[in-house]
Amino acid sequence: MASLSTGPIENRPVGGVRPTQQVTVKMDNHDSVNSSSVLVQGYFLNGTRTLYVLEEVLLTPNEVATRNYFANFDAFEFVFTTSGPTAESTEISVWGKNASEQLVTAHRLVSDELLGAEVAGAQGPQGDIGPQGPQGDTGPQVFEWGDETIIWADSSAPGPGNGTPYDPYNSLQAAVNAATNSPLAVTFGMRARLMILIAANSAFDEDIVIPPARHVQLLGLGPWVLGNAQGANFSSTTPRNVTIQTNPAAEAFYTSQGAAFVARPVTVIGTFNNGTSVSTHTNYTDGAIISGNITFQNVAIGDPFSTVEFQLLNTNVVGNIVQSGHMGQLNTYVYNSRLSGSVIHNGLRLQRLVDSRTDGVINIAVYSNIANSWIRGNVTVTAASSDVPPTGIFSSQFNPITWNGPLTLDTASNFYFVSSGSTLVGTKTVLFSTA
Repeated sequence: MASLSTGPIENRPVGGVRPTQQVTVKMDNHDSVNSSSVLVQGYFLNGTRTLYVLEEVLLTPNEVATRNYFANFDAFEFVFTTSGPTAESTEISVWGKNASEQLVTAHRLVSDELLGAEVAGAQGPQGDIGPQGPQGDTGPQVFEWGDETIIWADSSAPGPGNGTPYDPYNSLQAAVNAATNSPLAVTFGMRARLMILIAANSAFDEDIVIPPARHVQLLGLGPWVLGNAQGANFSSTTPRNVTIQTNPAAEAFYTSQGAAFVARPVTVIGTFNNGTSVSTHTNYTDGAIISGNITFQNVAIGDPFSTVEFQLLNTNVVGNIVQSGHMGQLNTYVYNSRLSGSVIHNGLRLQRLVDSRTDGVINIAVYSNIANSWIRGNVTVTAASSDVPPTGIFSSQFNPITWNGPLTLDTASNFYFVSSGSTLVGTKTVLFSTA
């Protein structure tokens, strides 16, 4: 048995693109009689060493095997453990490839260059065969990220892919389809919390549809774009939209089966980075860009009322938030994000708007808590709600706007509202005022 390693390989972006997007591993067994096996372990390195590839490759006599693995990380490492009668006759090479599948010279390692490789001496004579030992426990099988609940997507992958870390989908819609149509999702509906993990620097030039009665999270491991990202600052020349479908009957199919099936439809869009998308440049630095609209579309025949949970995390929605037949509550939470267009939905309850910015007209049902945000467009609301306290607007600024409806805000926000020359049509409650 021999253990070989590439050692940690640096793969940070150059000009915004990582040199290696894919690793090709070639393995061959020189023996003409006996077989060998190679255990392949791949790790991505991000402060910690995280296993994402675990595969055992069996090599028959004189067989040559090739495997391709996803490698669009800032740093990665592969470890190979050879075993079997011909372990010493098994050789391995590792080849980094860019998005065009061209070889990356700096990431090329042949067998003698792998850590742990030694020149083997002549093999000694075969010893006597001892008695067979007892049957051991079954070893680990191929590792799967989250089984059916975690799907990987990367627009730079060769595709079409199967949603695994080493063979991600190159279409975001294909990833959504695979997650939402998985046996787990079909069985449990909204209780199957589905995560689409998106490779950094991805740009999906396609419209996305999320079916009803599902829990879907589109989360980038770094900045990503829904659109072609061909314009300045990663803007898109063709807007691409997200449509979130609702259907009360589809939800009732699950919730009627008992408490173990009860949950609300959920859509989360954003990134894992705790950055901010309130400005153009901070947005493309580490955030998500939705180049078109996000539409809530009722597809039910009959009752259109449904309660939906929606979150934006470090995302710039360039288009609008659109109501298309959906009725009922749209509980909305917006963090470190920018709503560049209008937000019009008569059931939208803005439960949180934190470290965010709104540029367009807002016409919604209620707001609960707004903090450290910049409101630049006219607002129409029916109430200040205590759904998610503390109720009101805190430490926030305003452009000259018209606010229609009740306005509850702290003294700092009131200062900015008044000094901006904004107009109020409704009642004002100033918190913490000593006047």
